[in-house]
Amino acid sequence: MSGCSDVHLPDVEQAARDFAAGDADARCALLTDAAVQAVQHEEPAGCPVALEDLPLGTGEVESAQVWDSEAQVRLADDTLFLTRTPGGWEVAAAGCRPAGDGRYDCLVEGS
Repeated sequence: MSGCSDVHLPDVEQAARDFAAGDADARCALLTDAAVQAVQHEEPAGCPVALEDLPLGTGEVESAQVWDSEAQVRLADDTLFLTRTPGGWEVAAAGCRPAGDGRYDCLVEGS
């Protein structure tokens, strides 16, 4: 991969590592606002409560790709989608599995 996206790769990988290693509170802090709202819509008790029971990945980063302000990170046991916000890279979708034709089904996803 070449171009300006390369400069963001270390930040994207670090955000993914932080998400994978974090507890429910830390993970919620790394989600986009839209993802937090989607999770809280499903679980009124709040984001941390909702994430505690989800089988989200905790594995090592295996690969990452960045396209301008969007990124995909494959963990050993999960796929994350990140977006660049004014506050840095945040997780827009997690717990994602391939669903065919380049699509993914995700347990956590903000629209």
